[in-house]
Amino acid sequence: MSEWMMHRWHGTPAAVAAALRGLGWHGPGDPPAVPDPRIGGFIPPPGEAAREFDGCAYVAIVATEAIPLPAGLLPTGPQLSTALLGSF
Repeated sequence: MSEWMMHRWHGTPAAVAAALRGLGWHGPGDPPAVPDPRIGGFIPPPGEAAREFDGCAYVAIVATEAIPLPAGLLPTGPQLSTALLGSF
């Protein structure tokens, strides 16, 4: 059994999409991708766009280990993330 770690990030829609694609997520209209084996789930789910508020995109992933903060993204607090996105 694995311990899961939540990662909550925000940034420009382009930076968020690039970071998620690097972990095996695919956006609307993208071909399906193979998720990084460390990843247990994405918010937004593959095939859906990230939630945007005032030009900032917010995402969350659950992983079996710490994932370094991708370039161009900032951490999002757990309360804000849960309020905007929900949780797993």
